[in-house]
Amino acid sequence: MKITRIESLFVGAQTPGIGLLSNRNYHFVRVHTDEGISGLGEATLESHDHAVAGVLKDLECLVIGEDPTRIEYLTQKMIRQLFWKGGVIKGSAIAGIELALWDILGKVSNLPVYKLIGGACRDRIRVYVNGWSGGSLDPSVIREKAHVAMSAGYDAFKFSLALPVWALNDPINLRKIEKVAATIRDTIGPDALLMYDGHGRYDADFAIRVGRILEEFDFTFFEEPCQPEDEEGLAKVASRLDLPVATGERLSFLPEFKRLLTRNCASVIQPDLGHCCGFGTALKVSHLAESFNAFIAPHGPMSPVITTISLHLDAAVPNFLIQERLFLNDWRNDVITEPIQVKDGYVTLNDKPGWGIELDEEVCKAHPEITPYTPQLTRLDGAIGDW
Repeated sequence: MKITRIESLFVGAQTPGIGLLSNRNYHFVRVHTDEGISGLGEATLESHDHAVAGVLKDLECLVIGEDPTRIEYLTQKMIRQLFWKGGVIKGSAIAGIELALWDILGKVSNLPVYKLIGGACRDRIRVYVNGWSGGSLDPSVIREKAHVAMSAGYDAFKFSLALPVWALNDPINLRKIEKVAATIRDTIGPDALLMYDGHGRYDADFAIRVGRILEEFDFTFFEEPCQPEDEEGLAKVASRLDLPVATGERLSFLPEFKRLLTRNCASVIQPDLGHCCGFGTALKVSHLAESFNAFIAPHGPMSPVITTISLHLDAAVPNFLIQERLFLNDWRNDVITEPIQVKDGYVTLNDKPGWGIELDEEVCKAHPEITPYTPQLTRLDGAIGDW
């Protein structure tokens, strides 16, 4: 069996809300072979669609004509053979191909991918929902949307507030964060899990102030309190709070994850299988984290394809904590042939070969590529803030 073609497919996926969430295209990657077997991957990187597609074209020369079941060999080839190892754009392109190769291997072996790496450690997989609030700051809207998400089967929630903040201290925005946190906790009750995503918007000192508010409402973790490359800042936040720090979604290569763990930056590691060169690297990250008694909570607020792929990792690694899932109560949930169903906060995997899913071609065709949108945050003085 030989690889004959790499196909990119963009599906426009506007995000409902009030303009404080990203609109993106889902970027699906299919690897085709001379035996008629194809594999499905995802390389969605918001607002960088064509940069990733360009790298995919650059990588074609390394994989066309190769045996698709030599996954580690081809991954190393894509990472190391063009001199520039690259960052998240290259990591996403590599992931799109690598993930499709696992799908092919599963289909050839007639096994789901999680059985190719040792089988399931658990019978069902706990998930949390992100994007459910639409970015709203209005307590009445937040309560209404929380009830909608709970009625859809979720009992774990993450939120983020897209607010530009001043360094060190910003009393107005601290009060906004506290008000929203209190509203959500009061609505979902004391037993539901609650997580906050800082999106890397804060310096370490301000993040500590935010974290102390979160501690009062029994948050499960504080995600990206600082930028991912600010390892000293992350370690400072982690050492000063009685609240686990989570990070890792923007990293692509194993040594980056190693530094998070050796420098005590986080106890919850969040590889994105669509950014970190694929399933194999995420599996290595999981084993590395296990040796530090850290947990894995894969990043996954994109399409149901990357969520389903992540579930195979979640099923198989012993130090899995919880899986992120974007709130999809519209056509986006039906972009795959086996839509994900959440029940009592958990999902279960089907036992079909590979990832166990295919794209619904008609749904994809009905939603052509859109112009992506990522909000731009500026402070009151006109200075640029981190989105």
